[in-house]
This record gives sequence, C-alpha cells and structure tokens, in this order.
Amino acid sequence: MSTQPGRGTAWRSVPLMWFVVGLPVAVVVAAFVTLGIAIRSSDDVVRDDFRKEGLAIYSDPARDAAAAEAGARAVLEVDASGAISASLTLLHGERPDELLVVLSHATRAEYDQMVTLRRRDGTYAGRGQALAPGRWYVEITPPGREWRLKGDFRDAAAGLQLAAPGVS
Repeated sequence: MSTQPGRGTAWRSVPLMWFVVGLPVAVVVAAFVTLGIAIRSSDDVVRDDFRKEGLAIYSDPARDAAAAEAGARAVLEVDASGAISASLTLLHGERPDELLVVLSHATRAEYDQMVTLRRRDGTYAGRGQALAPGRWYVEITPPGREWRLKGDFRDAAAGLQLAAPGVS
C-alpha cells in the first residue's frame, strides 16, 4: 500500500472536525431560536399604581385609601363567555352611573381587557370578550378613577367579593 502525499482522511470522517464546526453552528442556531422567542413574547408592563423614588419602587395606596373612606364593597359575577355583572355598595358618596372593570390575565397581556358596566335597576352589567382559562386580576373603578377595588380569581368567578382594605 502506498500513500500519496496530500491524500489523507476526508475531513467529514474526522470526529474532531465535526466538534470544531458543530459547536459554532449550534450556537448560531440557538441564537436565532432565542431571538424568535424574544420577538414573540415581550415583557409586559406592571399594571398597578406605583411610583419610583430613586432606585426604589413603591406602591401608591391613594386609590385604595379612597375606596376605604367611601366604604366601597362589590360582588362581581364573571361568566366565561364575557358577561359581567356587579352590585356595588358605598357607605359614603353616590354610586356612579358606570363602572370600569379591568381584567388582566396573570401571564398573557394580549388577553387583558377593560369593560364598561352600566347601572340598570341597582346593579351594573356589561359584556367583554370570552375569558381564557387561567388566573385573572380584576380592578373595579369609577370612570374618574377616584378609588378602586381589586382582587383575583381563577377562570370564571361567581360571587367574587371585593372590599376596600379595612371595610368588612
């Protein structure tokens, strides 16, 4: 057997060559997968009353305190089809003609919605979009956003009790 100069083993049959070429190719593929994930799922904005002082972030309790002063309580009925009804009790002040209900999905911002409930015969009613399964955060507020009641529920909620802090 004779070997000719310049004629060795083909590069594709050398395992070390696949290791040297394969790692950078795998990194490039992983980078494009990561880029695709980042483009499809963005970070959502925190939805609540907060203020920033220096590097610290504090919750702003002014609207919650206003709800406690008014003695606000509500019972909320949320149907999976999107029908929403509420009964509101205020110890001080007039009941508004409308209420805003903000429904925020715990993990998917594209499902969030704001529904206006109109007063009819002492209760409030309105219709939003059908609710996706999962945990939901709810906020009830008058149109001027002077006060708010907040809570959370899983899937549809029947008889969800919302009360301002300190109101029983």
